[in-house]
Amino acid sequence: MVSATFDHFLDVVVDRMTPEEILAFQLSEAEQQRLDDLIERNNAGLLTAEEKAELQHFADIERTMSLLKVKADYQLRKK
Repeated sequence: MVSATFDHFLDVVVDRMTPEEILAFQLSEAEQQRLDDLIERNNAGLLTAEEKAELQHFADIERTMSLLKVKADYQLRKK
């Protein structure tokens, strides 16, 4: 059920944004810098529990955006 609900969520986002908008989505410069810092500090074993949760949040967003981009690309190819 969770998988079907998540898939439905992705479909709604794809329906409300253009495929081009989805494919063009990127983190802001500040977000990317923060992510890079977290990755570097994680590799050095220096993250706090709060920072580990933040890094996990970034990973969750990346996975979701990757799936959205696949669906958006499929929509563009169908046209």
